[in-house]
Amino acid sequence: MIVTDTDKLLLTGSSLPFCNAADPIETSVTLDKNKQAIFGYAQSGVVCDGNVELTENTTITYVLVQSEQSPKGLRLTGAGFTNPFDGHIEKVTVSSDGQSIQLENNIENSGVSKYQFILESEENDLLLVSPDPQVINKGQQPPM
Repeated sequence: MIVTDTDKLLLTGSSLPFCNAADPIETSVTLDKNKQAIFGYAQSGVVCDGNVELTENTTITYVLVQSEQSPKGLRLTGAGFTNPFDGHIEKVTVSSDGQSIQLENNIENSGVSKYQFILESEENDLLLVSPDPQVINKGQQPPM
């Protein structure tokens, strides 16, 4: 039974679409029965892969969505980069409550920038690191 756009993607075997940088990306972290963290990304109820593809300077916003299966007191503390010197992301800002993070992109540097979110919770003193979403800078597109 197809109920949502996400159902359509899953039933057709399609890969998840990129997220749209124009809207906040809802980021969820849940724990499975073995206490393993599972990250998910969505926009307007449609699952996306956490990655964004850009053709202009943009601020990408990820918003943490809490659920009963989320670690207690989960909050974002920052982002780590596989290459922080590539010039794709110029600035990272975490909200004072740790529930959102913004990444300011510089489109002048084409290519891929991979990053991981760093989170903490009240459950222990260890830090949680996300799988790596990425920004794909396609470069500026010529005006039409």
